[in-house]
Amino acid sequence: MSVLTGPIARFGELRWIDRINALQLAYYRAKTQLWYAHAFAKVGKGSAIFRPMLLANVHYAWIGERVLIRQGARIELILTDPAAPPNLTIGNDVNIEQNVHIVCGSSIEIQDDVTITGGCAIVDVEHPYEDVHDPVRIGCRVRTRGNRVVIGTGSFIGFGSVILPNVAIGRHAVVGSHSVVTRDVPDFSVVAGNPARIIKRFSWQTRTWERSES
Repeated sequence: MSVLTGPIARFGELRWIDRINALQLAYYRAKTQLWYAHAFAKVGKGSAIFRPMLLANVHYAWIGERVLIRQGARIELILTDPAAPPNLTIGNDVNIEQNVHIVCGSSIEIQDDVTITGGCAIVDVEHPYEDVHDPVRIGCRVRTRGNRVVIGTGSFIGFGSVILPNVAIGRHAVVGSHSVVTRDVPDFSVVAGNPARIIKRFSWQTRTWERSES
């Protein structure tokens, strides 16, 4: 069991680098409860937020227990309609590695036991470009209403992947590195590519992962 995710036992028996890691984790867990917990709607026990790049409107965000959010995170909630505020929910035992960007204008749900590796982006916000006469630059135009993202229990998001609006990723799904997910991902499947497509599915009949032609 890693000293970064499990209980810190027999501290004196750890190697010096593991001691440093354990102390660092303990520090950020304490800082999260003393500081960040007052900024978010809720932060569960045992969660640790390392040095974020940006936190915006996180009083609309809920974080479960034993969540690890590494340094460089951008967690930005965008309020376009006070009557319909954004909602970001992160379940229990979720790992979010370094430099992950989460931009939520409507609804993003990250369920329990999810792993999101470094450099990923998860967004439910769109930037409409259709009106060529609009003087507002495209990057400042925001469309959020009705959008949503769901990342299912036990799923794994590979390094550098992008999850776009209106996508539901199923339970125990795997998204390959540098994928761009533009449509729903079924339970117990592996997707990869740009746009991501299904390359494997788990067969409950054969109890094996089988190649997919889709």
